[in-house]
Amino acid sequence: MAYSISGLLHPDSMPRKVVIVLAGAACMCFLVYGTFYAKQQLFGSTPAVYATVTGLRYAIDTLAAMFEYEGSRLIGSAAGAFGIGGKPSASLPNEGPARTIPVLTYHRVVSDSNDLNNVTISNFRDQMRALKKAGWSTVTLSEFEEFMQGERELPQKSFLLTFDDGAKESFYPVDPILRALGFNASIFIIVRSSETPESTYYLSPEEIKQLLSSGRWSIGSHSYDGHQPNPAENGGEGVFFADKMWLEAAGRLETDAEFRTRVRGDLARAKSALETRYSVPIYSLAFPLGNETGIEGAANFPEGSEITEDEARGIYEFGFIQTENQTYTANFPRSSESSAHLANDFLVRRIHVDHDWDGERLLTIMENSLPKQLPFEDDFREQKGWLLSWGTLESGRNNFVLTASNDRTSASAFLDGSALWDDYSFDVAANWQGGHAFLLADVVDSRTYDACAFSPGSVRVQRTVHGVTTTLAEKKDERIQYGENARLGIRAHGSVIECTWGFQSIVEMYDRNTTGGVGIQIWDPELGKARVQVSSVIARPYVGTSTESE
Repeated sequence: MAYSISGLLHPDSMPRKVVIVLAGAACMCFLVYGTFYAKQQLFGSTPAVYATVTGLRYAIDTLAAMFEYEGSRLIGSAAGAFGIGGKPSASLPNEGPARTIPVLTYHRVVSDSNDLNNVTISNFRDQMRALKKAGWSTVTLSEFEEFMQGERELPQKSFLLTFDDGAKESFYPVDPILRALGFNASIFIIVRSSETPESTYYLSPEEIKQLLSSGRWSIGSHSYDGHQPNPAENGGEGVFFADKMWLEAAGRLETDAEFRTRVRGDLARAKSALETRYSVPIYSLAFPLGNETGIEGAANFPEGSEITEDEARGIYEFGFIQTENQTYTANFPRSSESSAHLANDFLVRRIHVDHDWDGERLLTIMENSLPKQLPFEDDFREQKGWLLSWGTLESGRNNFVLTASNDRTSASAFLDGSALWDDYSFDVAANWQGGHAFLLADVVDSRTYDACAFSPGSVRVQRTVHGVTTTLAEKKDERIQYGENARLGIRAHGSVIECTWGFQSIVEMYDRNTTGGVGIQIWDPELGKARVQVSSVIARPYVGTSTESE
C-alpha cells in the first residue's frame, strides 16, 4: 500500500501519524538511554568507542575460549581412550593437603609484547592450559589468606593467580580464559588510577564492580597513589614508598616523621576506599614497583623501605612482593610446625611471569616448587628446581656448573622444594679443582643456612644467619683434596650437623636448631675464578650409621 503526501496530510490521518512518530522517537530515546545506561553501568566513564570495541571483543573471546577449551578437552578424552596423547605430568598427584602455595604475578596480557612486565595472550593461554592439564587449580585471595594463617586446608597443586595495577588488559583478555578453565584470579588496584576519568588503561570503578560480581575475581590494594614518583631534590624523581619527598614550599626534603605519616596515610586511605566502595574486606597489599625494599632507584632515604613495611604491617595482614631467587618459590603457612622457621609473618613471595615463557616453562617452575620427597637423586638431565642465589648456573641437559661472575668471588644455588626435609644426608659427586666448596643444609634462604666448608686438608662446620657467618667446628684431614670425582657430603639429623668425605664422617657439631633445604656454593678469593662442576647429587633419609655408600 502506498501513501501520498496529500494522504499523510489529511486531517483524519494526522493524529495517527503523530502517535507513530512520537512512539518511534520514544523508542529511539529508550534505546539511546538504555545503551548509555548499560555503558555507564558496565564501563563507567570509559570512552564509548573504546567500551564498545572492548565489549564486543570480550564477548567474542569468551565464546572462543569456551569452544576451544571444550574442544581440546573432548579431543584429549578421546585420545586417552585410545591410548594416544602426551605423557602425563611427572609431578605429585593432586591429592592430600598442600604444604606450600606458589603465587603467580602478571601485569597486562596483550597481543604482542617485548616488555618483561607484559605477557602475550597466546603465551598466557598456553600457560593456563598447561597448568590445568597438569592438575593445578587456582584459589581465591581469601582462601590463600586463610591458608597462610593456618585456618584452611587446600589441595596440593593449588596456586594463587594475581595481577598488579588494575589495568583493563589484566581483565578483558584474561576473564574468558578463567571462565573456560574454571579458574579464579585476584587483581591489586591503584585506587587513584582507577578513578581517572575516561581512562582507556585502568579499570573504572564500574568495571571493578562487574569484575567482582563474576565470582571469579577478588581485589587487593596496590596503594592509593603510591605508584607515582615523588618530586625529589634537584628536580629529580623519587620512589613514593622509599624516598623522601621534596617540599618545594619549604625548600627541603620531608622529615622522617613526615615520610612515615605520608606513607601511612596512603596505605590506610587505599584500604578504606576499596572497602567502602566495593563492600569487600581488604587484607592484602601488593607493594608498588615490586617490593618493599627499594624498589629500584630509591636513593635518598635508606630507612624508607623498612618504615614502609612497618607501616604496612599495621594496616594489612599480607604484603605481596616480587622477588629474585633468594628463597623458595612457594609460600609456607605461618602456623605449620614443620615450616614455622620458613614462613614470613607478613611478606608473600610471587613468581613474576616473563613475557617469553611458554606453558612448559612455567609448568616446570611450578612443579619444581612442590615439596620434594626423599630419597631425591639428580644427574641433571633436566632442570629439577635449582635456584641461583648469585653467580651463574648451567643446570640441565646433564650439566651443573656453578661459577662466580666476574665481579664476585663466589656463587651459590639451592634446591627448590627441599625446605621441609628433616633428618637427611646430602652427597655430591663433583669435579672440584680450586677454591673452597660448600654444601648447605637447613637452608632458610640464600643468607641463612648451615654448611660444611671444604678446603684442601680441612673441613669446617659453619652457620650463616642473615649473611653473617660463624665457624662452629673444624677438622684437619689430608684425605680432603681437589679431584675430578670428589665426594663431599653433609648430614643433618636431630641436633647434629655432620660433614663427610667419601661417605666417611669427618667432623660433627651438636647445635642444629632448624630443618630442611640443601644447596651448593663455591668460593675463591680471586674475582670470577670460583667454579665447580657437579655430576650427580643424592639426598636420602638419615639412616643413623657413621658410614654410607652409594
